[in-house]
Parts: sequence; structure tokens; C-alpha cells
Amino acid sequence: MVEPNIRAVPRRDDIQGLRAIGALLVAIYHIWIGRVSGGVDVFFIVSGYLLIGSLARQAEAGHHVDLVLFATKLARRLLPSSFLVVAVIAMSAPFWLPRMRWEAGIHQIAASSAYVENWFLATAAIDYLARDEVGSPVQHYWAMSAQVQCLLILAAGIAIFALIRRRPSRTDLLVFLTSVFALSLAYSIYSTSRNQAFAYYDTFARIWEFALGAIARLLLPGIILSPTLRTVGGWVGLAAILSCGILLEVSTVFPGYAALWPTLAAAAILVCGDGPPLRFGVARLLAARPLTWLGDISYCLYLWHWPILVFYLTYTYQTSAGPIEGSVVLLVSIVLSYLTTRIGEARFPRRKKDDRPLQTAFGAITALAVIAAGLFVWRVEAAQSMAEERLRVVDPEHYPGAAIKGLAAGSSEIPVHPGPMTARWDDADVYRDGCHQSLLGTALLSCSYGPRDASHILALVGGSHSVHWLPALQGVLQRYPEWKIVTYTKSSCVLSSEVSSDVPAYRDACTKWNELLMERLLTTRPDLIFTTSTRVVGGVEEVPAGYQRQWEKLAAAGIPIVAMRDTPWFGFDVPECVEINGRFSPKCTVERNSVLAPISPTRAVSFKKNLHFLDFSDYFCTAEICPAVIGNVQVYYDKHHVTATYMRTLSEELARQLAPLLCHAEPLARK
Repeated sequence: MVEPNIRAVPRRDDIQGLRAIGALLVAIYHIWIGRVSGGVDVFFIVSGYLLIGSLARQAEAGHHVDLVLFATKLARRLLPSSFLVVAVIAMSAPFWLPRMRWEAGIHQIAASSAYVENWFLATAAIDYLARDEVGSPVQHYWAMSAQVQCLLILAAGIAIFALIRRRPSRTDLLVFLTSVFALSLAYSIYSTSRNQAFAYYDTFARIWEFALGAIARLLLPGIILSPTLRTVGGWVGLAAILSCGILLEVSTVFPGYAALWPTLAAAAILVCGDGPPLRFGVARLLAARPLTWLGDISYCLYLWHWPILVFYLTYTYQTSAGPIEGSVVLLVSIVLSYLTTRIGEARFPRRKKDDRPLQTAFGAITALAVIAAGLFVWRVEAAQSMAEERLRVVDPEHYPGAAIKGLAAGSSEIPVHPGPMTARWDDADVYRDGCHQSLLGTALLSCSYGPRDASHILALVGGSHSVHWLPALQGVLQRYPEWKIVTYTKSSCVLSSEVSSDVPAYRDACTKWNELLMERLLTTRPDLIFTTSTRVVGGVEEVPAGYQRQWEKLAAAGIPIVAMRDTPWFGFDVPECVEINGRFSPKCTVERNSVLAPISPTRAVSFKKNLHFLDFSDYFCTAEICPAVIGNVQVYYDKHHVTATYMRTLSEELARQLAPLLCHAEPLARK
């Protein structure tokens, strides 16, 4: 995110150029490369250098650190442009954003307006089902939210420290800021190693970047570098910033120690650029008029480039922009940024008398009211559309689903069900009943479905791909009142002795959960266990060895197991594709041989005692393709989870194949 141009230090044109470089990196990487550049971290350093560094210098000089004035100035520079962009998005999005994204879009616009978007995304990062959601047009507001929070926390810290120390010396302030830097960096490294997706948006894992900028500002008077060191240091810093996004996968390793790369590089440029001009210094390049002009509009460029890009990609149903199209996106963003900056400067001139808290608060409340009104109208429309879809009569004649011949898509005269407003919520009951364990949880959560006094128990165990079979199993057991279903499920965690996850916290939680699960299963001895049998690993469908080891333990205890072949995984949001391109579009299908092995890998499993394999792949794929809509029914509610509506159409066939096990089962002795 771009620093909002508040400072109590003389203007340095090279800093404006550094902003321009950062803004261009962010935009270019988003538009053409599809990666994160590290430019946001550069802006965090600049903000800390100018804003927190200035507050620290005020405290050192014995001046009162006025938090209200600081917050007022910050608001007057950030909010007008920020709220304008949010308002435009809120008013226009219902006309171009797919309905699949409406609910998330409304929530994220509200979170961005309140400057808590980073925490919204952090929460979504640990919600397994939300992690596959497509980016919203305000997703980039996470950086501004984190920036404002970090600046206010540090400003409050300096104000409190100044009150305690009366007139703190530079050394006192350096000790304070260095302590904050060290604590936050240590937390950032630990948090990133345990749960990087959450840490990326965590305010407390980012504070050290702002503290580092302020430390650089306080150290400057005592740093005397030779012209040669300043020249070399500046160019090395620029080279490090430009190469960061190329050499590091920023979105998966930041903000731990890897974020020291761009932040130290930016600090080097700030330090080496301070002092008399150098003939060959990097500051000369950064102070060039084209870069300083871009630097002046860089804040608004950050605001505009992402929603313009999301609009283009959504409208064209593309995953990336080509050279020409991307150039148009960038050019439109620059033009809008220039106009927004000029409007902001004309409406909110930078005069001290305008830094009035009440006037600023009134303006902010008015802007929020406009945004809230837009969201309210949008929410009413969304609620009406959702109600229409939920009231739709779904009968076997019009919605045969898996029963239709040849897995045909159905008739264009009959709307697809579930529709775009309800597809995300057409899932299994365990999610609403609160008995599906989260990514980080370890306790065995369980729900029971069926008669309480049922003599037989079917245990549904595993991850979300086991869960989506629950609606089909519920339909099956309606035919067998002596059976009930007991669930033991957890996000991204299958029944396996070997847990694979890139996130240590998730891996540890799944390992512990599996230990508790096996203990429970061997103790309670259900009459039948239902789980998944295969998984795609490295593009190859297989039966992991960890699955087989758990099956062997259960089978040795005399517990029968039904292992279902896994359903296909698509590489895109399936219902959104259907909404945009239609049920008959080949864009919404995948080739069968790209998601399923030609022969089920379960055939290679050697032991068969108490183990029964099922394969329903032919109800999800023809010989050539795996369609998105079958018999007028939406098959998936995201990239790979099957809708409850489609699963119910499989109940009859599943009942037929399970009949030998359900009809002749004898209750097992339970402890």
C-alpha cells in the first residue's frame, strides 16, 4: 500500500520515485505475472520512515505527540480517495460481478470501509472452504487496513512512551522502536512458519516493517557514509527490490524473515539517498520527473489498478491479461488515479487549518453512509435472488441429476439448481450443525443422523471429500431405519497415518486428530466405516500408504470399511464458470484423464479383508469429460466439493451398491 504523503520532513523527490517503483511493481506483477512483488513491504517502510519517524523526532524534541491530530491528518489523506474507490465499486459491482461473488463482495467492501479487510482475509485463510474463493475487487485493501492499524499502534506506543519518559532521548526512542521491531519480527517469523496464510494479513506480524522505517529515520543524523557507499548501497537496494518478486514466491513466504529482503533494500535507499546529490546515485534516477509524477499518484494507482483488473478478468473470463489488454488496464488505472488525486487535492487542500477532527469525522461518516446505502440496496437484491432460488421446486422429473442418460447437462429451459446465489451453501449438514472440525482444531467433533435407538452405526470419517457424501448416505439410510450415521470429519484431513501439509500447524493438528480418531473408532467399533480411498498427489491419482495403514488396523479389529474413490478436482470455480458461460460451455468441463487415472489405483491394493472399494467416477464423468452440470443440477459448489443436491440424486445407486453390507450386518461388540 502507498504511504499517504503526510510528513514533517523536507520533501525528497527520490522517495516519490521509490513510491512510483513500488506502485508499478505491484500493478505489473498483478496484471501480467500473477504474483506478489514485495512492493507493499516497500511502502510499509516508507510509511514508517516518514510518519512514525517524524513522530519520534517530535517526541525527541520535547513536543507533545498529538494522536488526534496524527489520526486526523492520516484520515484526510487516506479516506477521500479510498472511500471514493470503494463507493464506485459498491455502486457498480452488482452490474458486473458474478452473483457467486456477491455475498463475499458485500462483506469485503464493508470490511474494507472499516479498515479491517486484513483480518477478514486472515480469517478466510484458515477457513478451508473459503480459501478457494476468487479475489474480490477490494481484496487489496488488506494492505491499507494493516497500514492504518500499524501506524496507529506505533503512534500510540510512542505517545505513551513519551509520557512515561517525559522527554525521551534519541537513544531511548531507538531502544523502544528496536524492541518493537525485534518482538514483532520474532512473532512474524514464528507465525509465518506455523501458519503463513494467516500471518500474511496479521497486523502484529507486520508492525516491525514500520518500526524499521522509523529506526532508519532516527539513525540518519548519526550515519555518515562516503559517496561511494551511498552510490553502491542505493543501487544494490533498488536491484534487490526489483528482483524480490522474481526470486521469491512472496505470497507464500512473507512476512517472516524473507520480508527483510525488500524492507532492508528500501531502508538502504532511504538512508543512502539522504544527503548531498550524487552524480551516479540511485536518487538521481528516482527523482526523475516521470517517476515523481507517478509517485504523486501512486496511492490512487494502488487503489484503482486491482478493481480495474478484476473487472477486466471477470468480463472476459480470463485468468490473466495479455500485453495489449494489460497495458490498457494499466493506462486506465493511471488516468483514474490522476483524476482522483486532482479531485482529492482540490477538495481537501493541504492546509493546517483543515486538520480539524470534527470536520474530518463528519466527512468520514458521510462517506460511510453513502457506501452503506449502496451495500444495503445490493444486499436487498441479493436476498431477493437468494429467496427465489431457495423456493424453487426441485423434483426428479425436472432435476434428475445423476439419473439422466449420458450425464447430459439437461434443458436450457430449466434453470440450473442450485443457482449462483445458493450454490455455496448447498453443502452437508455437518457445517451448519457445528460438528466439522476446522483446520487448526484437534478435538473429535461428532454428529449423529438417524434414529437414536438404531442398532447399527455407519461412521463417516475423513476430510471434506468424505463430508460431501453425507447427503447421499442420508438418503440411503432412509431405507434402513436400523442404521444411523455418526460423523468424524475435519477440514483438509483424511483418515491417514501420514499427514501432508505445507503448513506445520495444520499438519500437527491433523496428526493429533487422526490419533484421537483411531482411538475412538477402535473403542466404539462402528458397524461400517465410510471414507475416501484415493487422492491426487503431484498430478497422479493414488492410494496413499498412510490410508492403507489405517485401514489395516481397523480391518484387523474386524471393522468393515467402505472406501469411495475421490471425486474430480477442477482448477477453477465451477459454478461461477456456469454462471458466466452457461451450462453447455466446454470452458466449464475438464478432461477425464486429467483428473482421474484410467484405471482406479485401488485395484493395486493387496489386502482386501473387511475392505470394500466403491467407484462412482462414471456418475461424475463420461468417458471423455467431467461436466459441471448434470441433469439440470449443479454438480460442484466450488472447485471440487459436490453439492448436496447432486449427491442426493446418487442415493438410489449408492443404496444398491451398499445393500449387501447394510442388509446382512451384525452389530459389533462395543466397549
